[in-house]
Amino acid sequence: MAYSMTGYGSAKSEINGKSIEVQVKTLNNRGLDIHVNMPRQSGELEIELQKLVPKYIGRGRVDILVILGDDAQGKGVLNTELLEKRADALDAVADFRWFERPADMDRWVYEMCLKQRDIWDCDQGTAPIDDELSEAILSTAAEALKKLAEARRVEGEALTAYLLGALDQIDGYRKAAAQRDPERIENYRKQLQERLDALAAQQNFVLDADRVATEVALMADKMDVTEELTRLATHLTAMRALINTPVDSITCIGKKLDFYLQELNREATTTASKSRDADLTKLTIEIRTTIESIREQTANIQ
Repeated sequence: MAYSMTGYGSAKSEINGKSIEVQVKTLNNRGLDIHVNMPRQSGELEIELQKLVPKYIGRGRVDILVILGDDAQGKGVLNTELLEKRADALDAVADFRWFERPADMDRWVYEMCLKQRDIWDCDQGTAPIDDELSEAILSTAAEALKKLAEARRVEGEALTAYLLGALDQIDGYRKAAAQRDPERIENYRKQLQERLDALAAQQNFVLDADRVATEVALMADKMDVTEELTRLATHLTAMRALINTPVDSITCIGKKLDFYLQELNREATTTASKSRDADLTKLTIEIRTTIESIREQTANIQ
């Protein structure tokens, strides 16, 4: 079963009167790309969080947000000293660059400064993160990652059902193409015979039946798509087996599926180039259209 690359999980806990909340979300990515957003005193803990992620996630962009204490309400302490320094600096730049000072310059300067994140010192007065708090954060993060993995599994079930249905559609088109193949060759033989008979009647000569049969055989060999349709069936079987194989939350199958899709598309394109038949061409178009719809979904599979 496939796992989705998108999902969300969160967990909360409390230790020594301090609340802890960890939120984790994931998006599509070619590899495992981890981003941690948490209080500034915790560089070593950030590394431990990054080591924790691969135990639950195999691929995707991972955004981890750690909220401690009053940060959950978005509270911060205004750093007035830094605010005044920034405002003076902007004020000086404005005097240097502009010939005429705008009337609302002071208000504009302070609005610009107040929008800067480090003006609001959210970590001021926050106690350092000790070992006990670090363990609690890691434990809470593990719980959030478990919930995230479960969310990705549930979404993966829906993706699996869609993919298997789409592969069945392609197999149906493949079987129809295989049934159409003998009739296609016979139609070509009849069309060639009719054209040659008309030409022979115009030019007053007798056709060599053996030569006509040879030409039909040569063209039938060039138009033969048995090998392409057989490889299509082989790739479809391999994809079904891959999708149905039980996997854990860190196993990645998306890249393998993308490889098989490339092979499916190659066989369908070759079949279309050999077609010389409107019905077979329509079937190859349906196959390639379904392949593209599968490709859009596999971009979201881990």
